[in-house]
Amino acid sequence: MHLAKGKEYHFLNFQLVPDQARLLRQGVDVPLAPKTLHFLCLLIHAGNAVVSRDRLFDVLWEGRAVSDESLAQVVAQCRRALGDSAAQQKVIKTVPKLGFRFVPELRVVSAEEPTQL
Repeated sequence: MHLAKGKEYHFLNFQLVPDQARLLRQGVDVPLAPKTLHFLCLLIHAGNAVVSRDRLFDVLWEGRAVSDESLAQVVAQCRRALGDSAAQQKVIKTVPKLGFRFVPELRVVSAEEPTQL
């Protein structure tokens, strides 16, 4: 993943822990397929910038030819996991003909050090 090591990304009532490949909602794991998690990480890494469809295809499918439907499924799975939808677009904004943008304010914090006994 392309996010900083040892960092957690907090937004809305979610916490993304890339080092552990985990997304949590209020401390409870939200299951995400690896490609869907990678998609979310790409959007968060871009900040408020648009991530182009071409970049998503290149990174997520490593240049393999796939249909637009493959990307649409990943976006839909991610939105569903985040309580978002194509109608609302409160978390993932579609930028027509360009790509996608992460909407919520993001707080980056250092991952908590494990406590020693």
